[in-house]
Amino acid sequence: MIQEPVVQEPAARQGGRQRDPATDAAIIEAVLDMVAAGATLTGLSLVAIAKQAGVSRNSVYRRWKTKDELYLDVLATINEPRPAPDGAGTREDLAAVLRTLADRVVDERASSVLRALNAEAATFPRLHRRYFEEIVAPRREAMTAVLRRGVERGELRDDVDLDLVAELLVSPLLARMASGSTDHLDPVRDTRRIVDLVLRGAGAP
Repeated sequence: MIQEPVVQEPAARQGGRQRDPATDAAIIEAVLDMVAAGATLTGLSLVAIAKQAGVSRNSVYRRWKTKDELYLDVLATINEPRPAPDGAGTREDLAAVLRTLADRVVDERASSVLRALNAEAATFPRLHRRYFEEIVAPRREAMTAVLRRGVERGELRDDVDLDLVAELLVSPLLARMASGSTDHLDPVRDTRRIVDLVLRGAGAP
């Protein structure tokens, strides 16, 4: 991948400069808006992002030298932490974990970035790896922990394949995200429906 040239700030303006959070946010918002409008991660340039954000290109280059670095912060923005399951019961806890994914799926800008990232994984391997490490892996771990507690409580069969159950739970949402058909997806209602359907097969007799 060809990196864009770094625009150097005049020496008198470099030392001690504090980053403006509002400018950071405007640049990240610009990326989210442009990808949601159909831009690819590969096709975007830092210059175009600066124009969309209404800031100088030097404002972007001072913060992020490459698109990879900027996209890492975009990814962190859409990976806002969600409350952990409170242990009330397997059904409620699974719905809570699944809701974190559903919320991203119905967020048009977040799901657009994730679709673009999956489509361009070979171009941005570091970014894709971080996506799995910081978004996918923690969700899988949380869901597996809930399922394991369900087995211990006798709410799930002890012969059930927990990894398969976890995949069955997330697959409908991932399919919606991949296709972009999220208009009628309700995170609360539909996560409960998915959990109910899967637990009919995995629940203890």
